[in-house]
Amino acid sequence: MNLDSLLSLLPSVKQDSNAVKLYLNIGEQYETNQPEIAKQYYRKAGNLSNRINYVPGFCKYASYYTAVLNMQGEIDSSLIINQKSLEAAQSVNNEMLIAKSLFNIANCYNYKEQYETALDYYLKITPYFEKLNNKSYLSLLYDVMQLIYQNMEQYDKAIFYGEKALTLSSDQPESNSRGVILMNLSINYAKVNPPQTQKAIEGYTESLRIAKLNQNLYLESSVLVNLADHYYHIKDYEKARDYYAEVLPIQIRIDDQQGICMSKRGLSYYELYNKRFDSAEELLLHALAVAKENHFLTEEKECFSSLAEVYLARNDYRRYHHYAQLHDSVNDIIMNEKILRATKELELKYESDKKQSQINILEKDKKLQNIYLIGMLAASIFIIALGFFYFRNQKRKHLLIEKDAELKAQRISELEKEKQLTASQALLEGESAERKRLARDLHDGLGGMLSVVKLNLINMKGNAILPESDVPAFHNALEMLDGSIRELRRVAHNLMPESLMRYGLKAALTDFCRTIDHVNLHFFGDEGRIDEKFEVAIFRIAQELVNNAIKHSGADQINVQIIQEKTRVNLVVQDNGAGFDTSILQPEKTTGIRSIRSRVESLNGQLELSSFPGKGTEIQVNFNF
Repeated sequence: MNLDSLLSLLPSVKQDSNAVKLYLNIGEQYETNQPEIAKQYYRKAGNLSNRINYVPGFCKYASYYTAVLNMQGEIDSSLIINQKSLEAAQSVNNEMLIAKSLFNIANCYNYKEQYETALDYYLKITPYFEKLNNKSYLSLLYDVMQLIYQNMEQYDKAIFYGEKALTLSSDQPESNSRGVILMNLSINYAKVNPPQTQKAIEGYTESLRIAKLNQNLYLESSVLVNLADHYYHIKDYEKARDYYAEVLPIQIRIDDQQGICMSKRGLSYYELYNKRFDSAEELLLHALAVAKENHFLTEEKECFSSLAEVYLARNDYRRYHHYAQLHDSVNDIIMNEKILRATKELELKYESDKKQSQINILEKDKKLQNIYLIGMLAASIFIIALGFFYFRNQKRKHLLIEKDAELKAQRISELEKEKQLTASQALLEGESAERKRLARDLHDGLGGMLSVVKLNLINMKGNAILPESDVPAFHNALEMLDGSIRELRRVAHNLMPESLMRYGLKAALTDFCRTIDHVNLHFFGDEGRIDEKFEVAIFRIAQELVNNAIKHSGADQINVQIIQEKTRVNLVVQDNGAGFDTSILQPEKTTGIRSIRSRVESLNGQLELSSFPGKGTEIQVNFNF
C-alpha cells in the first residue's frame, strides 16, 4: 500500500498488534527521505508493543528505529535498544527474534569499527539463517559480511560474500537491498587486484537505476559519489565532474555533510585540472570549513592535501608548505587513532585468548607457550605504538605553537559564554535551593502548626459542650482546616517533590506521570542517581513539556521517554496532538519554550523540536555529563 492509503487507516485502527504493524509500515515509507517523521511512528509502535506485551512488535520496532539511529550516528543508543530487544526475544525463546536481535547488535559493533567483534557475531548468526533457508535474511547477512571484509581490505573475500548475496536477491530484482548489494560489490570489483572495471560500472549503473526507481535518496547519493570517485581514479575527469555535480543537490537535501565535503573536493579536482585555480581554491576552502565544523578528520586531511596542490600549481611555495604540514599533522592524528584502535582490539583479543588458555591449561601445558607468545607480541606492539606516538607528538608541537594565538582568541570568546552560562546556572541553583527551603518550611513548619491546631480543635470538641446550632460551623471549620493542610502539601510538593529528593529522577517522574491520564513513562538504561542539579532540571523540563502539551495541543496520548547512561541522559516528550507548522509559528518566541531552552543551555544541553500540523509534536533534550 502507498503512504496515503496507510495514513487513511490511522483513524479507524484499533490499538492492537495491527496498529503496531501499521505504524511500522508508515515509518518505513518515511525512512529514506524524512527520517525524523519515521522515528515518531517507530516510537509509537514500540510504546504500543510494550503496553500490550507484543514481543515481536517490540523487536521489529527496535530493528527499524535503530537502523535510523545508525544512519544518524547514534550508535551507543542503538546498541542499548537492541540489547533490550535481545532480552525480550530471549524471554519468549523465539529463535528468529533472537537471531535478528543478535544481527542488529553485530551491526552496531560494525559501525563502531570493531570489525573482529562484529564478524564473530555474524558468523554465529549464520547457522540460524541457513537453517531457516530464508533468502532475504541470508542475502542481508552476506552483504554485511561483504562490507566487513571490505573495511578490512580483504577484497577477494568481500567479493565472495557479495556475489552470494546478489544471487540470493535475484527474486527481488528492484528492491532497495539489491541496489545496496550491487553498490558494495561494485566498490570491491574496482578495488580488487587487478580491478574488474567493467563489472564495477555495470553494477553501479544498475544500483543507480534501482535507487531512482524507489526514490531512495540515500542510496542514490552513495552510488553517484562512488561513480564519481571511480571515474576520477581512472582519470576520466569530465564524467567525474558530472557525477559530483549531480549528487551535490541530493546531499544538501538529505543534509549529508560528509558527502558535501567529498563532492566539493571532487569538483575542485576538475577545476584544478583545467587550471582554474581560484574556483578550485574556493571549493576546497568551503569543503574544509564544513569538515572542520563536523570534525571530519579524513576530509580535513584531503582538503589540506588538495589545497597544497593548488598553491604548488600557482608557485605559491609558502602556502604550499603550510598546507602540506597541516596535511601531515592531521594524517598523524588519524594514524594514531588507528594504531590505538588496533592496539585496543589486540588487547581485547589477547585477554580473550588468555582466559581460554587458562581454562585449558590443566589439559595441555603447551597452551602456556601460546599465552607467552601473544603477551610478547602485544607488549612489542604496545612499545612500538608508544614510540610512534612520541615521535608524532613532537612533530605536532610545532603546529600547535602556530595555532596558539588563534586558540587564545577563541578561548576569550568561550570564557564570555561560560560566564553567561555560570550566571544562568547560579540563578537556577538559587531557585532550586529556595524551592527546597520553602517546601521544607511549608511542610515541616506551617504544616505542623496546622496539624496541631486540628488536634486541639478535635480535643476541644471532646471536652467542650457546644450549642447544637454551632456544631455545623465547627465541623465546617475542621473541613476547611483539612483542605488547607492538603493544599499546603500540594504546594510544597509542586515546589520540590519529596520523591525526587529521596529516590531520584525515575521515581519522581513515575509519580508525576501516574497522576495525569494518557501520560506514559518509558525509562531505559541505568536507574542509578545522577547529579542533583541534572535530576531537578530534567524533572522540571519534563513537567513543563507535559503541561504545555496538555494545555495547548489537545493530545489524548503523551509519551515521556528517558534513556539514561553513565555519561548522558536523553529526554523525549512526544504527543499526538494538533501540532503546528514550525516555519510559520516560531516556538522560540514563546515564553515556555524560551524558558526551557534557557534551562537546558545553562547545563550545556541541547534541545530539538519537531512538529507537523495534525501529526503531533516531539521535543528531545540531551545532557552530556
